[in-house]
Amino acid sequence: MKLDFAENRALAAATLGRFPAATGDVIDFGATPFEDRHWWDDEEHWTRMAAELFSSYAERSERIAVIWGNYLMPTVTMPLDVAVRHTRDILDAGPHFWIHPLGGSVLIECLMDGQVTVVKIPSS
Repeated sequence: MKLDFAENRALAAATLGRFPAATGDVIDFGATPFEDRHWWDDEEHWTRMAAELFSSYAERSERIAVIWGNYLMPTVTMPLDVAVRHTRDILDAGPHFWIHPLGGSVLIECLMDGQVTVVKIPSS
């Protein structure tokens, strides 16, 4: 499901908007402690890692949001099982994005260099 402009801004404010930016739209992890950090080497490794991360931070019945680093692409939400099946498609669509299990307090930042960082969203 594609979020409209207002829904996208509200989700961004509740997730990305709670973190300081380092350069551009990358979270400043020098100023923000993170839970875990991983690196993927290739698409196969990304597929396995993403499936594990998605499943670790979301309940089977939950939806996840994908917020793209390219703001021309709309934020989308999907059931967890759909996201797991399409991890490679998500990576191919834009290698810089954030995953947020809806209803949870975690944000997963995925950068094009293979770095994947899990961070707890600070309360407002």
